[in-house]
Amino acid sequence: MRLLYVSITDPSKEKLVTDILHEIEGVEVRRGPIKVERPAGRTTKTPAAKHAKAIKPMTPNEKKFVKGLTRAFKEMDEHIAGKRKLKTLKEVLDEL
Repeated sequence: MRLLYVSITDPSKEKLVTDILHEIEGVEVRRGPIKVERPAGRTTKTPAAKHAKAIKPMTPNEKKFVKGLTRAFKEMDEHIAGKRKLKTLKEVLDEL
């Protein structure tokens, strides 16, 4: 099992992100603890900060997945803004 941490900077997008991830088979979504902003003067590195440098490059399949997920988020934003009309679930199921 692999863990992927997602930082959501806009609280209004949290439900959208969790709903999309819940739709993917084999993906489990758990909420982590809410982090409090640290004062700007603090410069000590945490173990997580040291670990962030050691992240390996993504595989082609992982890059393809991230690209598709990014495209889906953009399409959803366009739909919410009224620039694009997405198919309803009924329309998608009727195509099958």
